[in-house]
Amino acid sequence: MIDVCLNCGTHDASVTILEHNKILAHLIEERLTNIKHNGSPVLCLEKIKDYVNEIDNVYYHHLMVRHFDPISHIRFLQFRGGFSNQTCENIERGSVIFEHHKLHAVCGAIFSGFEDAVILVLDGAGHTHSYGKENMTIYDFNKNKINILYQSICGDGSAVVNETGDKIPDYVDPFTNIGAGYCYTAITQNCGFEALDCGKTMGLAPYGEEDSRIPTLLHPNQTCGNHSFTLGQNSRFPWMGDTWAIINDWLIFEDRSKWGDKLNKVTSLTKSDVEMDMKNVFKNLAYRIQEDYENYLIATCKRALSISNSKNLVITGGCALNCVANYKLLKYLPDDINLFIDPVPGDSGVSIGGVAYNKDYRNIDIGIYLGSQLQYEYDLKGNDELDFDASSEDVAKLLTEGNIVAIAQGRSEIGPRALGNRSILFDPRVKNGKDIVNTVKKREFFRPFAGTVLLEHARDWFDMDRLEESPFMSYAIDVLPEKQDLIPSIVHFGTCRIQTVTREQNKHYYDLISEFYKQTDVPILFNTSFNLAGDTITETIDDCLGTLRNSLIEYLYLPEINKLVYIPNK
Repeated sequence: MIDVCLNCGTHDASVTILEHNKILAHLIEERLTNIKHNGSPVLCLEKIKDYVNEIDNVYYHHLMVRHFDPISHIRFLQFRGGFSNQTCENIERGSVIFEHHKLHAVCGAIFSGFEDAVILVLDGAGHTHSYGKENMTIYDFNKNKINILYQSICGDGSAVVNETGDKIPDYVDPFTNIGAGYCYTAITQNCGFEALDCGKTMGLAPYGEEDSRIPTLLHPNQTCGNHSFTLGQNSRFPWMGDTWAIINDWLIFEDRSKWGDKLNKVTSLTKSDVEMDMKNVFKNLAYRIQEDYENYLIATCKRALSISNSKNLVITGGCALNCVANYKLLKYLPDDINLFIDPVPGDSGVSIGGVAYNKDYRNIDIGIYLGSQLQYEYDLKGNDELDFDASSEDVAKLLTEGNIVAIAQGRSEIGPRALGNRSILFDPRVKNGKDIVNTVKKREFFRPFAGTVLLEHARDWFDMDRLEESPFMSYAIDVLPEKQDLIPSIVHFGTCRIQTVTREQNKHYYDLISEFYKQTDVPILFNTSFNLAGDTITETIDDCLGTLRNSLIEYLYLPEINKLVYIPNK
């Protein structure tokens, strides 16, 4: 039995292919089009034939179901995807799955490996039910069944009303809520970033400080039945077709030049304050929303655990990408609670949940390297582009000499983090390494970088708390004080988002870090995604070479074929 699920939502389109209980591939549209957060899985459909020759069932997910007709995707499979007319006729009656949050929950349950758990889904907004649009849902997962314990609905604090007149489910909070995802996104946009670039706000936050002009923006009691709307009484929620987010009449303008006019609706900031002190205003707004979100997350998880009998907690949905808050939560939780963060918590992951929707979640075989396999047919240009044989020892030596080296191998990572198959590497000991690589990648100065550490040495460098490993970069973990000066380029205000790695998880990457360790006594490499600012993570060999040709990166390591490509700076 071969099942396929398409996420055709407003962003982060993807396709997942399942054969029996094994996920064969998870394809992300943006990796194929090089358009970030691309919303329609067109090129993904062309790739399905690379993995299977027949399809038994197709499932679809779309946030705007009233505007979605799956027939166009079927026709694309038929005329461009290479599937027979008979196959396409058989799957035309595929199911459209509406439960956005439940698909996140299924994805998190599969990756966690838990037999039971309480699952918290937090994002901007999910499926629109007859009684409103979900923004946070708590699920009980036990013996392959997922049931809702609690759900919060987007709105301004008014009572939830069912448009159909039917009874509102008992698990729905009777009062609406703006929600953590929308609040964080609103601040992100007002700091001048794109709506889905909340990670930039998280990176900027430590540079800010308490500002008496900026009140609490997201209250910990604004969740789970105890609503304290510190945002004020004039809050409005943007329903379909309205501007992205409105908080306390604070309009997120398409024309950002006007937003200062509305800022005093939430804060005591004036337009003059913003014009004269813009950099600090942005830093302090980022600080405030990050601090508020951490408190909100802890309060919400405390409530979730109190209404469940499980000692296992899974966090998923877009808000689960906040690795700083995840670690604060980990440190707060009692020692007997096991925390797991979904490694694919963004909307691309809902196609994983969709393809396993009616299956036994506990028996799904899944991994993190399920993207496209790197192909090694490539053409070098001119006489100055070279490739030559190289070992992990050779590459480690290049790194110790201050070179930036990209690595590409095998199948690409399916989550948002580069985990050694499409990564840019650097020496973490370089004092100004963050500035060097941010300049090369054309990123903002304040954005931090991750590190990959050999698992057996992780506790010698980082405060792992109860974590046995951190293979998906889900936490920004405290660096031990005595180690911070040894790896300055990956320390961000005392923390580092880390990936632990074993030889079983990623042989070539592990061997390279081991060689670097032999030469430096540091079992860690500086790791960032293989892309430049504004571009998607590289997928193909042409993507990799193109990135080198358009940047100051000169070396590309291809460990599966023991080659090093050299493209000198022009």
